[in-house]
Amino acid sequence: MSRISREEVANLAKLARLDLAESELDEYAKQLEIILESVAKVGEVNTKDVAPMSHATGSRSEEHTSE
Repeated sequence: MSRISREEVANLAKLARLDLAESELDEYAKQLEIILESVAKVGEVNTKDVAPMSHATGSRSEEHTSE
């Protein structure tokens, strides 16, 4: 069973101005639970020895300046 209730999904839908049918609430609760579990797994990754980055990748012009 999902830790996210139908009422929470309905409230999120209301805040996002989504018109969800009652029949959709359980399915969205399951999907949101999967997303939150995935985010939690990412948070468990040991990043102690990883240097912080300001950007995930350099700009395209930086990548091709040495050519």
